[in-house]
Amino acid sequence: MTQTVAQKLQGSSVAVSFSSAFFGFYHHAGVLKALVENGVTPAQVAGTSAGAIVAAMYGAGMSPDEICDALLTIKRKDFWDFQFPFTKTGFGWLAGKRFAAALSRMLPVHNFESCRIPVSLGVYRVRDGRSVQMQSGSLIQGVVASCAVPYLFQPVSIGGEIYWDGGFQEKTPLGLFAHTDIETIFVSHMPPREHRGGTAKKGLFANIAFTADTPPEERRERDRAAVRILREMGKSVIVFSPDRIWLGPFSLDKAEEAMTYGYEKACHALAQTDETALGSDELR
Repeated sequence: MTQTVAQKLQGSSVAVSFSSAFFGFYHHAGVLKALVENGVTPAQVAGTSAGAIVAAMYGAGMSPDEICDALLTIKRKDFWDFQFPFTKTGFGWLAGKRFAAALSRMLPVHNFESCRIPVSLGVYRVRDGRSVQMQSGSLIQGVVASCAVPYLFQPVSIGGEIYWDGGFQEKTPLGLFAHTDIETIFVSHMPPREHRGGTAKKGLFANIAFTADTPPEERRERDRAAVRILREMGKSVIVFSPDRIWLGPFSLDKAEEAMTYGYEKACHALAQTDETALGSDELR
């Protein structure tokens, strides 16, 4: 009998990797809810930027329903703490202290070592311009660093190092799974708007965040190369890359719609027997 995508995942040791995406954590939460409801239990999670929020919440012991409920309580005031932008760690209009406080309230554990499964969060190390994975220490600081959009949020200092948003250089954390016992990597990937029939982001936040960004095509090629290497090593990589509901800090009224949309899209794809139903076999 032909198996559905969900059934294939149920018989494998699965890691879930959540890509960066401006306020895409609502979508990721919906996808995670669909996976778990369809019998998929992640053995490891990783995330960058928006993806780091959902990865941390699940790894910390929250159920998908608890994650969705918690995210839907977020208001702009919970992270919108303007400051004088020139700080010891670098330039940033938002201090990130309110964001850290919100995470402290939501997360049941506050360090990586207390998580129920391994958690990896992608960050950009400013000193040498390298993408690195945080896997120990403060989970809250790891999430804040992974989400520190350049020039919008103040860069984050951890252990004497300065970090920016992990999506600044590497959109999707994948390489860390190469030398693990993980058999299948499910990638919840959110492509740029222009790669789903929309238009590129414009306006204040796009300009602030990405004036010094790694070129999008370079980041995409890094992700594609990581997928090829993992597959050459005998691992299964399933890419879920549908369209999405776009929102930002001034359109949080769309949050529940975005979450439901991600959930329904994932449920439909997981019920199919053809992996192409997941939206794409390529990271766009």
